[in-house]
Amino acid sequence: MVEYNDARQKALRAEYVGRINRVLDYIEQNLDSELTLKTLAKVATFSEFHFHRIFKSIVGETLNQFIQRRRAEKAAGMLIGNPNKSITEIALDCGFSGSAVFARIFKENFGISASEFRADKG
Repeated sequence: MVEYNDARQKALRAEYVGRINRVLDYIEQNLDSELTLKTLAKVATFSEFHFHRIFKSIVGETLNQFIQRRRAEKAAGMLIGNPNKSITEIALDCGFSGSAVFARIFKENFGISASEFRADKG
C-alpha cells in the first residue's frame, strides 16, 4: 500500500512539474505582456488558488516574484545590449507598467539602480 502511494505521489508531482514547466515557457514567451494569474492558471489547467500554491511549492517563489525577477533579468540584458535605448523604454519593453515600478524591482533584484548597472556593465 505504501509503495502504491509513493508511486502515485511521484506521478502526480511529475504531472504538476510538467504543467508548471508549460507555464514557465508561456511566461518566457510573453514577458512583455500582461501575465495574469487567471491566464496562467488556465495554461496549467489548475484553479487559480491551486495553481498559485503549486507554483510556489515547485518554483520556490511566488508567481509575481518570478515574473518580476525574469523581467528584471531581461531588462539587465537589454541595458547592456541596447546602450542607446532609454531605461524607461527598456522597462516598458520588458512588461513593467512604468519606470518607478521598474526602478524598485530592478534595485531589489540587483542591489543597484538600472543606470548604475548600465554604467558598470556597459
